[in-house]
Amino acid sequence: MPGLRPADAPPLTLAEVYRAHAGFVWRVVRRLGVAESALEDVVHDVFLVVHRRLGEYDGRAALTSWLYGIARGVAANHRRSHVRAERRLSVAPPPGSGPDPETGAAQEQAAAFVRAFLDGLDEERRMLFALADIEGMKVPEIAEALGLNLNTAYSRLRATRELFQRALAERDGRRGRAAAG
Repeated sequence: MPGLRPADAPPLTLAEVYRAHAGFVWRVVRRLGVAESALEDVVHDVFLVVHRRLGEYDGRAALTSWLYGIARGVAANHRRSHVRAERRLSVAPPPGSGPDPETGAAQEQAAAFVRAFLDGLDEERRMLFALADIEGMKVPEIAEALGLNLNTAYSRLRATRELFQRALAERDGRRGRAAAG
C-alpha cells in the first residue's frame, strides 16, 4: 500500500512530515470548514499535535491517514471554540457602550458607601445583611448557615436594613446640603 513506511525505516522527523504534508493538511482543514483567516493557526496547531504524537505513529496506516485524523480533530476543536466565542461576543455589549465616567464614579461611590456600612457592622450582622441583600439568599437558609434562630435572623436583618436606610438618608441629606450650600 503506498504511503506506508517499512518497519525498519528510521523514525520520521517533524521537519520531514511538515515539508512533505503541510499542503495536504492546509487543504484538509480548509475543506473541514476552517475560515480562511484561521487556516494558518489551525495548520500550526495540527503540527503541534503531530510534534507531540510523532513517536506514536507506527506506520501501519498511511501517514496522510494519520494526519487527516489529527487535522479533523483540531479543526473540530477550532470550530467549536469559534462558535463559543461568537456566542459570547453576541451577548456582550458593544465596545464603548459602557457607563459614562460620571455614572462610573457614582457607582464607585455607592460601592464605597456599602463597603463602609458593612465594615461598621459586627460580623454576624454583616454576614446576614450581605447574604440576604447582596447575595440574594433566603433568610431560612442564612439562619441555618449562621446557626441562628429563624426569628432572630429576621429580627436582626430588619434592624440592619433600618440602619442601612438611616445611613443612606444621612448621606443623601449631606449631599443635599452640600449641593445647596
